[in-house]
Amino acid sequence: MKTLVVFYSKTGFTRQYAQWLAEDLGAECVAYEKRKGIKLDRYDAIAFGGRLHAGVICGAKWFFKRAAGLEGKRLALFFTGATPPGDKVVEAAVRQNMPPELRGRIPAFYLWAGLNYEKMGAVDRIMMAMLRKMLAAKKGPSPEEQEMARMVAGSYDKVDRGYLREVEAYLRG
Repeated sequence: MKTLVVFYSKTGFTRQYAQWLAEDLGAECVAYEKRKGIKLDRYDAIAFGGRLHAGVICGAKWFFKRAAGLEGKRLALFFTGATPPGDKVVEAAVRQNMPPELRGRIPAFYLWAGLNYEKMGAVDRIMMAMLRKMLAAKKGPSPEEQEMARMVAGSYDKVDRGYLREVEAYLRG
């Protein structure tokens, strides 16, 4: 089976998952910015990976636009973020980003990644600083808010190759 992994990464977490996925599947791996000219119809399986940023799975619209023309192909979406797995935010991201007509056809997989302040742009660092300040000023924070404040206090890396098991199993069929 000929497989393609296309990914959008800013701080490196999604890139790492995409590279591991491609290695494990013997797939071709292409960065989003180099996607032009790729003939998607030449592949049996295509996985797209993007980071979750402010509720948007970056680059996913490109993938969803092309999905309609890829009947009979095994398609998968994986996305990374700083939110621990199983969080309701993850379910909301799928509802918010994936068109309803594709939800039954393209499975979505969330891969816990982390935060890397050193590789973030200035705007993202400012937004995170505002979030930290807002959480610190909260009187009587809930346990969830306390955990969020702890997690956004600094950079961290939760990338784990084991999170790819389900994605790989699906793409292998």
